[in-house]
Amino acid sequence: MGIMGAVLGLPKDQPQELLEPMHVALSGKIPVTHWHKAKLRKDPPESLSYIIKRSQKQEKNTKPEKATLITQEWLFNPSYEVWVGLPEPYHTELENRIKERKWYFQPSLGLSELMADIEYIDSISVDKLPEGTYSVETVIRQDYVQLDIEKCYNEKLAINLLRMPRTVTPKRVFSHANYFMEKDARPIPLKTSEAYLGEERVLMFL
Repeated sequence: MGIMGAVLGLPKDQPQELLEPMHVALSGKIPVTHWHKAKLRKDPPESLSYIIKRSQKQEKNTKPEKATLITQEWLFNPSYEVWVGLPEPYHTELENRIKERKWYFQPSLGLSELMADIEYIDSISVDKLPEGTYSVETVIRQDYVQLDIEKCYNEKLAINLLRMPRTVTPKRVFSHANYFMEKDARPIPLKTSEAYLGEERVLMFL
């Protein structure tokens, strides 16, 4: 949602109002990650004197540095395929801007310094499928499905369970949901009534 808001030039707290109801499906391999701790300075140290004399000695201790260590997870070369459906007129504007590589603000993943490269692939129509067993190629919401455990085992799928933010209010209150994601983005066999067919690929929206 934040990336779409950046492309469309929406103020920070407006995408969650203007872009709903939105439909997003996501596919991609789980990237290699690295955890480290970054020092966040809460209060800068005391500034130096403008004039320093050769005979000057330290008369007092400088102001103690107020800092905290923040644990961060970095992703190496993440790459995802995203399907997006927005209410008009935002959907058409988003499509045209991505085609022409024109956005108001530089899209990023996480920090503003981690710039995202967005590439337009295609526009397709999707059709709701009847309840049944399908091999779904996208990230899957846990409470919408029943995994075919035997097929998952036989195909040696590495399925991860992730908890991620799903919606956010204008006051930035988040709701979360659990999702299944295969490590190498291989299709996951399951039973569901929430699958969609996009050309020859079976999708589920987040």
